[in-house]
Amino acid sequence: MITELSLENFRGFRSLELKGLKRVNLIVGHNNAGKTSLLEAIFAGSAPQRFGELPGLFRQTQGNLETRYFRWLLRDGTPNDVGRLVIRTETAKNILLLAGSIEAQNARPEVRHAPPQFQNLYRATRLTVLLDVNPVYLPCRVISVHHRSPQSLIELVGKAHRKKGGEETLQHLLATVDPRIQKIRIDPGEQQEGNQLIVDIGLSELVPISQVGQGVYRLMAILGDIIGEGPEVVLIDEIENGLHHSVHEQVWKGLAETASQLNVQVFATTHSDEFLRAAHRAFSSRNEYDFGVIQLFRVESGVQGRLLDKKHIEAALAGDIELRD
Repeated sequence: MITELSLENFRGFRSLELKGLKRVNLIVGHNNAGKTSLLEAIFAGSAPQRFGELPGLFRQTQGNLETRYFRWLLRDGTPNDVGRLVIRTETAKNILLLAGSIEAQNARPEVRHAPPQFQNLYRATRLTVLLDVNPVYLPCRVISVHHRSPQSLIELVGKAHRKKGGEETLQHLLATVDPRIQKIRIDPGEQQEGNQLIVDIGLSELVPISQVGQGVYRLMAILGDIIGEGPEVVLIDEIENGLHHSVHEQVWKGLAETASQLNVQVFATTHSDEFLRAAHRAFSSRNEYDFGVIQLFRVESGVQGRLLDKKHIEAALAGDIELRD
């Protein structure tokens, strides 16, 4: 699990240090406060071997990625043309060095007293990225902001069912949210209709998943992805997208149970104050409050941030701390 994160001159962040990260972390802030950039930093530090996937994970891409994406990873106007990204776990750490020129690349290890050897991770005209020689790779999964189509949901659930114990785990976790759920099946249906997901909720026959509610539908997509892929880190942008406020707490209870049971760390962004309040209620009802809020805000020098624990979250929700500075 990631315990600490520090950034220097990465995108809009001049300097950011977050310690004591939780099992589930919700990232809040105004538009253009750096929420998506922080997810990108976590992905790059967790799964550096997948660095080339960064452009299309959270943003729409077009044209030359070197000039339209990668060159902008290094904060504009950075002194000495160098940046740094460090992710620490309980047992190891990953260091990525960003340099806008070969001269900066060569100088950086001596300047920062970093390990003497690095491996090339990415090299282009305007950006070179180096990775320390003994990285730890954390299986990382990005869950799309878009609502899953019925067919893609079937594929996710099928992948989860193929894992040993996956069907039982999925059913159990969904039942913690909706106790009526006793069974989940993929029904081949009629030839012209194709496959569909059906759920046993105690009625005379199994019903289509769409009839159980959007909270269960969204949660099944997230759980199917996590169980099927087995990641250690999950990144979700705009997690409340497509969800009515009435199911927010329901979704959070399922995510809390999933993160705990499957040993998964979650980082998610939100624009919704209601979703934050629902998360606080859901974690407050558990034996362990393993939830934190990462608040990002812009100042003249760039984006800054802080990690709020339970006491500060309660103060924020009471109006004593402004969460959207």
